[in-house]
Amino acid sequence: MTGERARGAVLYAAAAALVAGGATWWFLSAPPDRGSDQVKQWQAAVEQALPDTDEQIDAETATLAAGDERPFVTAVDTDEYLVSVVCRGGPDTYVRVSLSESGRDSGQGLRCSDERRPDSFKVGLADELRLYVIVGEPGPVVFRYSLQRVPS
Repeated sequence: MTGERARGAVLYAAAAALVAGGATWWFLSAPPDRGSDQVKQWQAAVEQALPDTDEQIDAETATLAAGDERPFVTAVDTDEYLVSVVCRGGPDTYVRVSLSESGRDSGQGLRCSDERRPDSFKVGLADELRLYVIVGEPGPVVFRYSLQRVPS
């Protein structure tokens, strides 16, 4: 009986070593995750293209997946505001930005795959800014907006 136990222990130890070696090989041979590095670069690019300023009322940066729909809401006083938007992403990426509750109006298309400058537009607001962003099928993208009051 002792010989059988010894053989069983050797067999189990060999199997455990094989599994541990395979798992180690699996993790070490996996390619580096370049996706997160790329997203960090896009985030830095949108924050450089549309930096924080003392004049802004609000600004936000978000990473959005392909097909995402997301509202951005900011409480404001009744006045005229300048809304600036920019995004970065891979080839053929884009977002649609609208000023509606559901995002079902046509909105403004914004290409994310180019090194484009931020788009800005003036809008009169009462109570809140509601930006509704819809990401196209290629993704992800990094989207940033900024809101500031238009000087009187």
